[in-house]
Amino acid sequence: MNNSKDYRYQLESKKLTGKRVVKTACPSCGQRKCFVRYVDTKNGFEYLDDEVGKCDHQHSCGYHYTPGEYFREKVGKGWEAAAPPQHSEQPLPPRPLEPLEPQLVTRSHSPRSTFWQWLAGDCARQLGLAPEAVGRVYDDYVIGATRQSDVIFWQIDERWRVRGGHIMQYGQDGHRLGYQGWTHIPLIREGRLPVDWQLYQCLFGQHLLSLRRDAHVCLVESEKTALILAAHRPDLLWLATCGSGGLTAEKVACLRGRRVTLFPDSGCYRKWCDVMATTVGISYAVTDRLEAYAPNTDLADVLLGVAVPGG
Repeated sequence: MNNSKDYRYQLESKKLTGKRVVKTACPSCGQRKCFVRYVDTKNGFEYLDDEVGKCDHQHSCGYHYTPGEYFREKVGKGWEAAAPPQHSEQPLPPRPLEPLEPQLVTRSHSPRSTFWQWLAGDCARQLGLAPEAVGRVYDDYVIGATRQSDVIFWQIDERWRVRGGHIMQYGQDGHRLGYQGWTHIPLIREGRLPVDWQLYQCLFGQHLLSLRRDAHVCLVESEKTALILAAHRPDLLWLATCGSGGLTAEKVACLRGRRVTLFPDSGCYRKWCDVMATTVGISYAVTDRLEAYAPNTDLADVLLGVAVPGG
C-alpha cells in the first residue's frame, strides 16, 4: 500500500498538522468553509496555493485541483524548482478519461427546464432576441433537462466526447437556486458507471470549436451567460469555464491557435490574468470592463440591466 506520509504535499488535516483545519470558500462552487487546501509538509505546512485543494461537496461540486496539476501548469514559468520530489512509491495513476454515452445527451435534450423556459421567454423578450437565434443556441449547446425541470449543461469536448453534465436549478425569474449536481452521480449509484469513475471537466461549449474554426472565442464564467451572449452576439463563439475556479491552463489548452477574449466576473480579473500568463499559443486579451461593477457581476447582468456599480 502507498504511505501518504511519503508525499510532500498533502491535504491539510488535524492529524497531519496538529491544528484545526482552516477551510475556505471553494473556488468553484463558492460555498463557504468547504474547501481543504494542500500543505507543504517540508516547509512548515504552508499552503501550496489558495486554489490547490479539494471541495468537501464531492457530489454537488467535485472540484479537486491537485499539486500535480498545479505544477504541470507552472512548468516553463519558473516553477520547476518547487516541483515535488519523486518517490519510490507513487500514487496509483488516475483513471483514464471515460466519456459518457452520447445517448444521455440526446435523451435529455429538452426545453422543459425552468431555466430554458425563462431564457426563451422573459429573457428573450427583454433583450429582443429573435426566436431563430434562441432556437439555434438551444440546439448548438444541446441544452438538457431533468425530470425535475432542472437544466443540464453538458460538457462536450472538441472530439465530441461527453465529459459530464452539470445539473443546475433555476427559478422562474432566471436566478439560480441552491441545488447543483452532476449527471454521473446517479449513474454511479445505479451501477451504470464504475465507483471510481473520474470526472474530467472541459469548457462548456468546447465541442463548437471544431465547427467554427475561424470564430473569435469569448470566454465567460457561467453557462447561463454564455448562452445569453450566444443568442445576443452570434457572430462570436461563447464558451464558459463553469465558475471562476474553472479557468486553468490545462482546460484552455484547447484554445491554442485561436483568438480569445476573456470576460471574468468582477473581482476575478487579476486571477484570470495570472492563469492566462501560464498558457502558451493562445492569442488572448483579458478585459477588465466588469471591474467597475459590484463583485461577481457578469456580462449577463450588464446586458439585463441588473448590474450595480462598484463602490
